Amino acid sequence: MKNKGHYKKQLDYFGKEFSAIDSYKLASWQKSYIERIKKNMLQKKYDKKQILDIATGSGYVAIEMARLGLNVIATDLTPQALENINNTKKKLGLKNLKTINCYAEKIPVPSESCDFIVANAILEHIPNEKKAINEWIRILKPGGRMMVTVPLRFRYIWPFLWLPNYLHDQKIGHLRRYDKQILESRFKLKVINTYYTGHLIKVFGIILSLLTKKANIVKKYEKLDTKKSNQRYGANNISVIFEKSL
Repeated sequence: MKNKGHYKKQLDYFGKEFSAIDSYKLASWQKSYIERIKKNMLQKKYDKKQILDIATGSGYVAIEMARLGLNVIATDLTPQALENINNTKKKLGLKNLKTINCYAEKIPVPSESCDFIVANAILEHIPNEKKAINEWIRILKPGGRMMVTVPLRFRYIWPFLWLPNYLHDQKIGHLRRYDKQILESRFKLKVINTYYTGHLIKVFGIILSLLTKKANIVKKYEKLDTKKSNQRYGANNISVIFEKSL
């Protein structure tokens, strides 16, 4: 695999992050993300259908989808991430959850085998973007849906947040940022819906909760952020739900 230096840095960074996780608990923003998946992708008849969670990370999408009754495949390059998920899987008795250690642009899953795909905060990390996108489309069934979440381009972010976001990009290994037009041109799939998250109101809520040490503040500001999900300017992330034609 090319770009070994980039991936080594990713493994080191996320290995440390996931090693610090000692329990499974959903944060307010994660609950909002799960609700969007249920509303835009799963619809009503999803029992026993197959969902692929690419670069699962903390594993909350994979775990919650398994708890809903879907057959889940969770992939990640970081062994510690998969170890955490497998520990939670065992505790919750989730026999319908399978984990695979692999690159996001080379996934050992048959073509057109997954009804749903979730790619949350991963595309911006991948050097060979085109290869990854082609791989995900290969795996998705005709009529299937895919939810892609990536950081939003700086032109839509408040200017005083450019430097903090730039430094965060460098630290965490982001190679690029996106907007709806770029994602549409890359994936060439039908767009079902678009969401914008991480508005200034949410950033303010997180800072306020840290200063006051009151966790319920985060929930309040998460709801306010959700209400602004159709507003592009001032957001930090964009989620697009695609559908593959039959």
